[in-house]
Amino acid sequence: MRASLFVPEVESARRTLGLARSVADARQRGRQQERRSERERVRLQRAISTVDRLMPGGPNCYRRVLLEIGLDSGAAEEPVMLGFRSVGGPRSGHAWLAGTEASQASYDAVFSV
Repeated sequence: MRASLFVPEVESARRTLGLARSVADARQRGRQQERRSERERVRLQRAISTVDRLMPGGPNCYRRVLLEIGLDSGAAEEPVMLGFRSVGGPRSGHAWLAGTEASQASYDAVFSV
């Protein structure tokens, strides 16, 4: 439920603010949230994924990252990773939190915020 309530704020930031500002705003909110256990964090990620899939335009990795760091104080402390492939175009970039699923080796350039 929390994830769906936070979506409008995240979506507005994602579309209108720069990367640094939207991540900083989400982190500020996230620092005020509870720190979840590993199990609770997985449940949060599933809830975020469910909400994200239902959004107009389909799922978005950057939206998921902003939601997670805004809803968990542990996630708010983790670096946001951005990977890009030089070919460009759809699906040529990805956002994730450090220590999660994405392999940096599959991108031509990786940045952290």
